[in-house]
Order: sequence, then C-alpha cells, then structure tokens
Amino acid sequence: MGKGILFDKDGTLFEFGPIWMQATVEFLEAITIRTDQKDAVVQALGMVNGELVSDSALTSGTPLDVAQILVQYHVFDTNLQAEQFVKDFFYEFLIAHLDNVKPIGDLIGLLTRLKKAGYKLGIATSDETNSTIKTLKYANVFDLFDFIATADDYPTKPNPAALYAFCQNCKLTVNDVIVVGDSRMDIQLGHFAKAGIAVLSGTSKATNFTDLTEYIYPSIQEVPYEEILMDVKKV
Repeated sequence: MGKGILFDKDGTLFEFGPIWMQATVEFLEAITIRTDQKDAVVQALGMVNGELVSDSALTSGTPLDVAQILVQYHVFDTNLQAEQFVKDFFYEFLIAHLDNVKPIGDLIGLLTRLKKAGYKLGIATSDETNSTIKTLKYANVFDLFDFIATADDYPTKPNPAALYAFCQNCKLTVNDVIVVGDSRMDIQLGHFAKAGIAVLSGTSKATNFTDLTEYIYPSIQEVPYEEILMDVKKV
C-alpha cells in the first residue's frame, strides 16, 4: 500500500497575501454598496478592523458559505444568485492578476521530489473548480497531482468526503494519508486520516492549532513528510 498527502491550496501551496487581500477589499466594496448593513456583513464574512479572521468565510469558506451570508444580509435574494456572483468575481480577479499568484517556496521542486518518492498527491480546497485549475496550470503543477477536490464537487471541510475519495482514487487507506493545511478545518479533516499537519503560511498562528495537532511548521517546505508518514502511531 502506498502513501498520500492531501494539501489545502490557498495559504498552503500558494501565498494568501497581498493579491487575495486586494481581491477581498474589492469584493467587499462590490457587495457593501448593495446593502444598508455594511459593517455587519463585512464582519460576518470575516473582516474585522481591517484584518481577515482565520477560519472565516473569506479565508476558509466555499463560495456557497460566502453566498449564504450575503443572502442573510440581503445583499442578494437567493443563494444561487449570490454564489454565482462570488465565483465570477474571484475568477475574473484571478485572471486579471495571475502574475501575482505566488507559490510557497519551490513548489515544483517539492512536489516533484514527493512524486519521485512514490507519494500520491491530492488537493482538497474550498475554492471552485475553474479558479483551482487555472492556478495550478499557471504554476505548472497541475500534472503533479493525482486528485483534485473542489467546493463544486465535495462538502466543506472537515467533512471527510474528499479524503475518502482521494483514498479510493489512489488505492490508499486513511492511515496512509496526511492532510496539510493552514486552517483548523484542514487539521480537523486530518483527524480522519493519519495526521493533520498545520502550516503557518496562511492567516493562522501557531496558537490556532496547538489543541489539534503536534505537527506545526512555518510552511510546506519545512514539513518532514517522510518522517510523519512512516511514523507507526496514529495521531
């Protein structure tokens, strides 16, 4: 039986930095002109005092998670209408700013090394499919992944459906897989696998994870994948 690594995308494989802060600011400007509850909807989405809250709808939620809040605050009438607006806005922003998409370190080198070592590689992201594929192809890493799960096809993390599908697709058991991400939801998903590995390259701090995992690292580049995957204990 082989071994597998299931990665989150934004904040884990790619910087959740200036490009996404700019996108978020412009998105909030676009939606707050449609409601008289501006401060309330901004805070509900996860922007407080000008800073993004970790594990909020804006940092870790799916387009539908964001859409449901928009409907709650009467920005849109239906979830379908709101979700389509969210998807279109961020996809168009991505296309216009692709040159600002920044991988975390030498992403190609890391993934290539892991593939050569025999590991199956997957992604479980809260992003939608078109943006995910566009980002991975732009970074020249799309073909290095054996499995990609997006919010269009799988329930929100930490629901383990994407993990189970990764295992089935790659002929793995959950004890063969570690989950790597920058949010609590990623680490909670990891509890269904061998381990959840937290990285601090997103919007979270180490204190966000100490109650969930012993494995906390600055980024994907510092994670001792082989050591953790070969550890016989189940975390």
